[in-house]
Amino acid sequence: MSNIQKPDPDITTIIGHIQKGGKIKPFLKDIFLIKLNVAGLDYIDNIDEIFSEIRVGDRLELIREASNEYDKHAILVKYHGEKIGYVPRKDNYVLSKLMDGGKHIYGVVDSFGVDDVYENYEFRFVNFKIFLNDH
Repeated sequence: MSNIQKPDPDITTIIGHIQKGGKIKPFLKDIFLIKLNVAGLDYIDNIDEIFSEIRVGDRLELIREASNEYDKHAILVKYHGEKIGYVPRKDNYVLSKLMDGGKHIYGVVDSFGVDDVYENYEFRFVNFKIFLNDH
């Protein structure tokens, strides 16, 4: 009995395509990296106004802030050009390295809302997914 296996027909089709001079397209979809929450919403002066506009599926702009005096790996989160907070410090190291290496990453609002954490205190949250655009 032989250990040699027949190649997967899909692989042989791809190899044949390449041998005939064909090209393979890169990923057509952006690559999901991680799901996080926006840090620092409570420190934004006009957050009530911004929060009333946020919708699930909205895009968030991520901007590398290497000169941030508190965190050299800081990544600013903006919604329609308005600052709403930061990528949490505990999660920003690898993402900042990707951005420093020229990769484009962005966020998409996954969920948002208000929780009553303490009496007379409303805790706003925005959960978002981060994607890598590498094409």
